[in-house]
Amino acid sequence: MLDEGPSGDLDTDIIDLDINSPSSELKEIIQQQKAKNHLLQKKLEMAKWTINYLEQRNKQLEDEHMLYELRQIREDRNLARKRPGDLTPIERESMLIRVNTHLEKLLVKENRDKDMLCHMKTHYWACMHVCKTKIKILKRHLNKAQKRRKKPDPLQILAEASLVEHDT
Repeated sequence: MLDEGPSGDLDTDIIDLDINSPSSELKEIIQQQKAKNHLLQKKLEMAKWTINYLEQRNKQLEDEHMLYELRQIREDRNLARKRPGDLTPIERESMLIRVNTHLEKLLVKENRDKDMLCHMKTHYWACMHVCKTKIKILKRHLNKAQKRRKKPDPLQILAEASLVEHDT
């Protein structure tokens, strides 16, 4: 019988005539655990990639913000050079107030974006650790299932010995 595994590869399995046998149940459990494990590993890789992307994007936004501030300073200097006459103190003060208000709004917006990215990074970091924990638990269950499969069943040994003694 050809069967597709969790990775999409074709695996060949032996058809077990006794479907209710412990070995087929263990194989089924092992396959389910491997599929869960593979899915969690994919989620872990995706979370790692997302965290990396968010960190890079956060740095990029910080650099863009710094460049924006430097451009503003340069433009202010250019404006100061091209001005034919000096501003009156009242005009200068009103302009500074408007510019400060505008810059504060921009800074609040940038901080909001940065906070959101930080929260997203924390969220995906937590998801990554949850996935790691689930993978460890599933590996433990898989190891236990494999150990149980390796141990002979004492009741079955007694039953076989009894049948041999009675020649049946």
